[in-house]
Amino acid sequence: MYREFYGLNEKPFNILPDPDYFYLSQWHQQAITHIEYGIMNGDSLILLTGDAGTGKTSIIYRMVVDHPEDTIVGVIFNSAVGGDHIVEMILTELEADMPVNPTPASCLDALQQYLLNIYTKGEKRVLLILDEAQNLSDEALEQVRMISNLQAGKDNLISILMVGQSGFRSRLSKARYSQIVQRIVVSAHLSRLRAQEVKEYIQYRLRQGGAEDPSLIFSDEAVAKITEYSHGIPRNINVLCEGALVYGFADDIKPVTADVVEAFAEERINDGLLTVPESSRPYDEDEVCRYIEELEKRVASLESSMGIVKRTLVRIIQKIKGLNGK
Repeated sequence: MYREFYGLNEKPFNILPDPDYFYLSQWHQQAITHIEYGIMNGDSLILLTGDAGTGKTSIIYRMVVDHPEDTIVGVIFNSAVGGDHIVEMILTELEADMPVNPTPASCLDALQQYLLNIYTKGEKRVLLILDEAQNLSDEALEQVRMISNLQAGKDNLISILMVGQSGFRSRLSKARYSQIVQRIVVSAHLSRLRAQEVKEYIQYRLRQGGAEDPSLIFSDEAVAKITEYSHGIPRNINVLCEGALVYGFADDIKPVTADVVEAFAEERINDGLLTVPESSRPYDEDEVCRYIEELEKRVASLESSMGIVKRTLVRIIQKIKGLNGK
């Protein structure tokens, strides 16, 4: 509808994940690097978190599309299942043989045998991705922990990437999840885009959609308003840009102005369709206390390390002075 008016070949702000429109921010690049390191290192559990709409699913699609030939990848998108069925779902996803009368124990044995067969051949590694991991029940999480324990000698038989919303980290910080947390070696978190990154994100997607000059489609003031209302969440940016393009086209406005963005954003907010992301809301008192305690521990550790470094430097200087004296 608006493509010809704004000089676009396709709609650049579709909210569905599209590898051709994947903008690799600093946070996404860090997350991918951490995950790839964990997989190559054979780590059993890897954690990726972020607010809804920050691009976690886009990273999953990238991992699936670009995975090395020596890696078998399985993805469970619906993690809201009980512990009785999670292993059965994993067997199905990996196309492994299912027991005749599946039970949690027989399915776990079948999965172990499947992974051992792959390990023995020495040609492939296995990566299992659990999306929306915050929906895993306690029983399912325990099954995941047990799967992460499957080993042959010193080698893990499978790497599991748990992908969840920010609140999943708070859940895992509770004492009853300590055993599974101890298995998480690599962890990454997708932060919201900063103002400059929002601008680059919009320009990147416009160019992918065929725009020759993105500044002729959105004014700088409009981009600033998109940054304000989106809170740096890519999905919100897509929604705001798409709506603003429709509104701008309807009123014959080019480039899209800040007023157009604000009109659409206010309408979405009034309809309850544009909300503040989880990480923008105030933390409760317990979360603040835990955060402060963690910071204090890190500061104490750094101070201790600095003390060791200083003492070592003093000894080195003393030895050098002694050698010069001789």
